[in-house]
Formats: sequence, C-alpha cells, structure tokens
Amino acid sequence: MAEWLERVDRTLVTTALEQSWPSEGPVLFLGEWCRRFSRRKRWVDLDAEIVPYHWDDRDRLDADYVYIANCYERLLADLSTSLNDLHDIDRSPRFWRILTGPWLGSFVSMAFDRWRMVEEAVSRTDLNGTILLDGLAHAVTPSDMRDFENLFVTDEWNHHLYGRVLEELGGVQIEHRDYTPVIEENSPEAVVETGSWRYGLLSKYSRLAHRLSRRGDVVLQAPYLRPTDELSLHRRLGQVPILWSMVEQPWERFEPGDRPWAMNGEPIDRFEAFVRSTAVTQIPCAYVEGYQRMQEMVDEASWPSDPKVIFTSNSHIGNDMFKFWSADRLERGSKLMIGQHGGTYGTARRSFPEDHEVAISDRYLSWGWDDPNRDWIKPVGQLRGFSPLGVDHGCQPHALLVTAGLPRQSYSFVSAVVASQWLQYLEDQFNFVERLTPELRETLVVRLAKEDYDWDQAGRWQDRWPNIRIDNGQMIMRNLLTQSRVYISTYNATTFLESLAMDIPTIIFWRPEHWELRGTAIGPFEELSQAGIFHKSAESAADHLSDIWSDVDAWWGDRKVRSAIQNFNYQFNRRPADLVGAVTDEIWDLVRNH
Repeated sequence: MAEWLERVDRTLVTTALEQSWPSEGPVLFLGEWCRRFSRRKRWVDLDAEIVPYHWDDRDRLDADYVYIANCYERLLADLSTSLNDLHDIDRSPRFWRILTGPWLGSFVSMAFDRWRMVEEAVSRTDLNGTILLDGLAHAVTPSDMRDFENLFVTDEWNHHLYGRVLEELGGVQIEHRDYTPVIEENSPEAVVETGSWRYGLLSKYSRLAHRLSRRGDVVLQAPYLRPTDELSLHRRLGQVPILWSMVEQPWERFEPGDRPWAMNGEPIDRFEAFVRSTAVTQIPCAYVEGYQRMQEMVDEASWPSDPKVIFTSNSHIGNDMFKFWSADRLERGSKLMIGQHGGTYGTARRSFPEDHEVAISDRYLSWGWDDPNRDWIKPVGQLRGFSPLGVDHGCQPHALLVTAGLPRQSYSFVSAVVASQWLQYLEDQFNFVERLTPELRETLVVRLAKEDYDWDQAGRWQDRWPNIRIDNGQMIMRNLLTQSRVYISTYNATTFLESLAMDIPTIIFWRPEHWELRGTAIGPFEELSQAGIFHKSAESAADHLSDIWSDVDAWWGDRKVRSAIQNFNYQFNRRPADLVGAVTDEIWDLVRNH
C-alpha cells in the first residue's frame, strides 16, 4: 500500500507548464519533471509535495516490463488486423511490427507510466483538483515516427496524455483553461560538426550512381559502417558502390482526419482498455491517413526494387519511409539484416529496442555477444571500426567526464535511469567531482549531452561547480579525446565501447540498480571491476582516478588490466581482422540458406 503524504488538500500538477499551476494553495507535483531548475524561483517557496516515482522500485519495474511486453504483443496483433481492415489490405503481422512496432512499444510504455503515476498521486494524498489546458500545439497526433519522437519530450504532449488518464480514471475534479503559447528565448545551439569535402563528394557521387543499381542488389541503408567500409562492402558484393543514406527519397507530412474506428480485440483490464482507445487517436498519420501515399512513395523510391538482402543499423526505428519500403520488400522475399548500433545491446537486463530489432530481423549482427535462444544473432564485431587515435594518452592534460542526457519522463524500456532518477544520476557526477582533489578537478572537462531535454544541466553544473570546465557538446569529440589522459564514462551506452576500442584509458562508473546488467554480462563487468575499470560508485571511481593519475600508463599497461579489456572486448566489442569480409560472409550466407 502506498505511504500517505501529509494529509492536506492539494492541487495536482502534472508537468512544467506553469499555466496549469494554481495561483495559490498547496500543490502536489507529479514528479521532478514539473520543476524546471531555471524556473526554481517560481516553485522553491511553494507549499508542495512530490509524488515518489513508482519505478524507483526496480523490482516493480521488472514486473511491469513483463506486463507491458505482453500488453504490447496483444495490441500489436489487434492493431495489425485493424489497420488491414481499415485499408482493405492483407499485410502480414511482421509488416506491421516493422512499421508500427517502434511507435506502439514506446507509446504503451509511456501510457503505462503516466497511468501509474496518476494512480500513485490519487492514492497518496487528498486532491482538490487539477487544471487541464486546452489548445496545446504539441498535443497533436504525430505525422510520423520522427514527429512522435519530437512530440513526446514536450510538456504539452505529456500534459495532454495526463489529461486523458485523469479523465479516464476519474475521481479528481478537473478545471479546463485555454493555453496561451509561451515564446521562450532560444538556448545556444551546439556547433554542428560539418562534413568534410570528401563527404560532399561521396554524397554527389551516390546521388548519381544510384541510377546504375540493379533490381536485385543488396541495399545498405545507414549500416553504421565507415563510408570507406561501406563502399568496400558494395565492391565485394559485386555491385556499384553507393551510399544509399545520401540518396534522397520522397517524403511528405501527413495530417490527421476523423478516426471513427476502434481497435479490434478485447482488453484484459482497465489500463489496456485506455491504451487501446488512446492509441487510435495518437497513432501516427503515416500509418492511417497517409498509408496510401506511403505506398505510392515506396513505388517512387530510388532503392532497388527486388533486393536480396536489406542491411541497416540506423533506419529501422525512426525512418518510416525506409520501414515501409523494407517491410514491403520482405513480403516479396527479401531478407532483413540489422546491425547493432551502440551500447546496452547484449548487456542491459531489459531492452525493448534490442527485443524489437532482433524480432524483426532475419539476421542480427552483434558486436560480439550471442544468445543460444536466438541463433540468428551473429557476433561479427563492432561495425564502426573504432581504432586508436595515435596519441600518447599518458601525456595528455585532461580527464574527460562524459554525461548522459535523457528525457525528463520515461520514453522507452531499457535498463537505465528513468525520469526523475536522472537527478540521482547527476548527483553521482557531482559526488565524483567532490571526491577529487582541487588539483585533479582543474584537469577535469565535463562533456554535457547536446540535447538538454529542459533539465537545465549546464545551469545545475554552474550552480554546484562554477569553476569546472564545461563543454556543452560544442567541441568535436575527437579533439576532446586526443587531449584526454583518462576517459570517464558514466552510463551504459556506446561511449566506453568506443574508448576501449580506441585503447583510451577508461574508467566507468554507475549505480548497479540504475543500469542493471543481464546475467551473461555480470562476469565480464566484474573482471573490469577487478582491473579498476568499472566501479559501482562515484566515490570509488574518483579514488581510483586519483590513485593512477600520476602514472596512467603503468595501470593501463598492467597484465591484469589488458586481460580484462581483451576478454570484455571479445564478448561485447570485438574487432574483427576483416570486418567487411565478415559482413559479406553473413550476407551471402543469408542469401543461400534462407
């Protein structure tokens, strides 16, 4: 049973939209996402309580992952038949999983999170009402998956979803008010790393060379290979080298219309009934109103018409045009090969992106890990070909601390910090700095995520550590790395895989309860821990940095450390002797045996 907060009638506030805050009286903030750091003068003196975040209980998170995964599968099956009926077609379940699965999986997870948080609020205190804003520009139905990705991080979209939950659950008095858009000052934009003249030539070449492609060519669409490796792979496959990601494809924006239809199937509980009805109003227009035009654009696309294999690492989540085209070609006999893109894959205990990618692929290329229950996962090795930078890191002046940027509210199911837990994550970074000597702090460069998600991370750092050197994501990462003696990774993602592949002295730290590992990854990480690379607390990592700073080379060159790195890289970050050859072999094996 939820522990009651102070028994005072409070107005429920669901987001940081201050027009939905009461002008007076006690407030119940649904989460830390309501309280912008840059607006702390507005809320610091309020009589306010904050609802504890339900997924701070990670056992509950594990149980909910199973529930949400099962709910997703039921809804996907029923949505597939519903869309077939709506469009009078007979597409396969796999087609709809490829096209709509990334959106549906994220939406179900988000809706469940918002539903549970409202339940938590109602169960913990007396509420005298809430204010819902009408006329929110970002509460619209998304045009496509990329539009959805832009919308779900906004307070407007989340405020609308919370409103739907409150209306469904009832029991809380709702006052409706018109929303007046607020024009905020633009925050400084990060410097975009522009492409080289070689990149420009490759782009022009590819736009011309695609006319020489054959209908049965293997399509390489954003495979996460270096451009030189991608062109080499084309040559080994005996086809005209083309960087298909540089070839423009047709696209349009779609607008929602009336949707007087309901999803097929019957819900098993009240939440599922809610998410079924809400999904019909929120499903991207590309899958409903724009479906016929999408089919026409697929027929207009420049990709080969009958590819043997379609290989991608980056276009199977947010690129609806590619997803539609590839799903359409799979129904005609093509095969789909997906390559791992970055970290958490093979290591995280929970990962909807991994589950989805493996499920839709005929072959999945991992960076070293495998799974006996999913034998189409092939451990080819890391695809990007990271290699040492050719500098003596032991002589460099800086320690580089790289931090994570995550949305203020949950958005996808991965073993990671969720929503307000990001503040605990940030506190760990502050504790790391606190533990360092003043001399070592002077060497530190803190690299912030380019995307702030309105956490106001730069302001928080300036407030807590005003003299620490901060990079707001503006410097080219390679330049930072070449000046770093030690690279410090603070979350489970691609960052430390890259630094280990580049043989940069690396320290990793995070709370185990925030970034849970699957059973097969615990041993390799424990070996990194014994070597002083992986730490389960900020304080331990800071102490180790202090111990090895004066002679990093001695630590990094130690036999035990080298062995731990070699073993870890083989399992999760393998570097094949002939990467292009290994990928070529997997493609031809897929063609021959499937």
